[in-house]
Amino acid sequence: MSRHVLVVGAQCRGAEELPGLEDAARRLHRVLVDPDLGACVDRGEGEAGSLLVGTALGKTAVENALTAAVGRAKDDGGPLVLALLGHGTGGCGGPLYFVTSGGTQDGEIHQLHVPSVIGTAANATGPSGLIAVIDTCHAAAALPDQQSATAGLQQGGLRLSLLFAASAHLPAWYMSLSVQLAELLESGVSTAGEFLGVDEPLIKELRTRIHTQEPGGFMFDGAPSSGGSLWLAHNVRSARRRAAGALGLLAGERLHKLLSPLEGPHGISSQEQLKDWLGGLEPERLGHPAVQRVAEFARDLHACAVAVTVLEETFGEALTDDLLRKAAVRAGFPREVVIRLPCPSLRDMVECAVLRQSAVAPAEQSRNLVHFVAALAHLISPGEALPQQLAAWAARSGVTSALNSRLIELRAATPRLVLVAADDGGEDVVRVDASLLFGSAVVHTAEFPCEPGPMPDALGAALEKARLWALSWLTAAGEQLVAVDVSVPTSLLLGSPPEEWKVVRGRRMLGVDYDVTTRWSGLLTPPSGVLLDEMLDAGSRLLSSLQSKARCGPSWLDLDDLSSVEKLQELLGRRRAGGCVWGVGALPEKDFDLMLEELLIHTPALVWPRHASACDTRALQVAVAEHWDSLPEKLLHAFQEQLEGVPGHLANIRTIWHDAHWQDFCQRRAGRAVVAPQDVTPKEQA
Repeated sequence: MSRHVLVVGAQCRGAEELPGLEDAARRLHRVLVDPDLGACVDRGEGEAGSLLVGTALGKTAVENALTAAVGRAKDDGGPLVLALLGHGTGGCGGPLYFVTSGGTQDGEIHQLHVPSVIGTAANATGPSGLIAVIDTCHAAAALPDQQSATAGLQQGGLRLSLLFAASAHLPAWYMSLSVQLAELLESGVSTAGEFLGVDEPLIKELRTRIHTQEPGGFMFDGAPSSGGSLWLAHNVRSARRRAAGALGLLAGERLHKLLSPLEGPHGISSQEQLKDWLGGLEPERLGHPAVQRVAEFARDLHACAVAVTVLEETFGEALTDDLLRKAAVRAGFPREVVIRLPCPSLRDMVECAVLRQSAVAPAEQSRNLVHFVAALAHLISPGEALPQQLAAWAARSGVTSALNSRLIELRAATPRLVLVAADDGGEDVVRVDASLLFGSAVVHTAEFPCEPGPMPDALGAALEKARLWALSWLTAAGEQLVAVDVSVPTSLLLGSPPEEWKVVRGRRMLGVDYDVTTRWSGLLTPPSGVLLDEMLDAGSRLLSSLQSKARCGPSWLDLDDLSSVEKLQELLGRRRAGGCVWGVGALPEKDFDLMLEELLIHTPALVWPRHASACDTRALQVAVAEHWDSLPEKLLHAFQEQLEGVPGHLANIRTIWHDAHWQDFCQRRAGRAVVAPQDVTPKEQA
């Protein structure tokens, strides 16, 4: 027995046009024909279809479409859902007329007498019932009279549900009933049962959403053996439907595409139904490639169902839409999933993690699901041991180590934006590589090309695009951006520091709004003649050096050490690479660009004066020694305080900083396992 639908959106001309009517009609129709929701037969748009939308449709066209819809329901005994959207006249004690002619000023003879139409359709022999959704002004005046219900062709043996947008004497606004009803059917009602019908839970929920009018409903059931109740849609939030393995939106769409090339399967909307269908196939059909793809999909659905059950049992009481969004951002989900309204359900999120990756890449499917589960665990119970149910699921799924590793990455997971000014080994920066991190977990990446033009302007524009990109993600996650790493090649270190670059809206210095730490990109793109492994090893040695030596500052170089590149190279040749942070108290008069790279190749961290002139070398060294354990944060604050008029020697200092965070990021970019000291020193935390 099929379910049938006819949605009519009659638009008027000129000043009487109803904004949003066409979109509302199409959305309501889409929900009603969705196999997982309204489950009605989709016959497309047009006079012979299940959706009729247009200007001046005319009374005859609507009546013909309704006659055809009733005829189809009569042929197989199924119910009919009728939705009328548009202008309504009359009411206030009289019957409702549906304006089909193109203008409310046309006479009633050109309009549809709605009570009569509903009474006639409900009394038709054959259909198992009629559900009418009337989204017009005075919509309650669509109710058929008592004689039509009790003394019509069926002599009272009919089934009718009527959902109306407003009372008989009041207007309706903005197609609110259709829009909110469609959204409600998509999201479900937690207090309702397996199906959503015209009843108290549905109307109560609609009234909490619609404040400009008073929607209501009416139900009449006089059928001697009516069977199941009339319903509008499956309730996606019912406990029974979840237990039966009802599919989420993504799974429903994917299954529909997989089943389309095959003959026979229609109306499958749950794992249970899919399993039964596969189990009933002849052995020779199981080897068909299209059937094998469906079988693989069924296995993926089983993995989703198991994960949803475990997560609901573990975290069910703590789950909220906001929490799901935050977890989705940390798991690297597409932005359209994160910002979707209404918020996707837990099942939708799990399906997104598993099903948006190809079945031929099971490692990717597993990784995405692990990242989502880890994000939920971190957000709900940070720092605690995994709940027993979750640990058992991870062990059964073979993802214990991956889950534990991701939880470590998310530890103290404050957002951080890494902006890499990439020169690809040439002289000019060609793009900005942006990475958004939570803790040490890289969750989103993007590239922003530098357009042709003067480099400061071109680079600033690319950095601004990257900043706005990161903010779009963090806004969706309800997070704020504070820490920004800017990684630059040696050539850019000779000019103004990144915190002084006018990036924000092209006018405001980056360091005013954010804590900017300058990194050297040599551990990502080494200088010519230097191997990446050498640079990563130097960085690792530096971290070990900072951990093992009780040093209260950098190793300072004087002007004699910097008298020539050759003399500096000779000095560095006698010192172990990565043995210290180098400090330059006063800038040499020439070749500092060459010396800068030599120093950073030896140890990728450096302290030097912000300005070449008017530099008190002794005061600079004392200030660095005094605040060594709180660098670079102390430098960031000193820079911001100086902008506000608070003087201090620390504001005259620049750094290229290297710590465990940057070493870890560079190792991951290089595709290598991270080798770093087990213990993190105060210097690495700085």
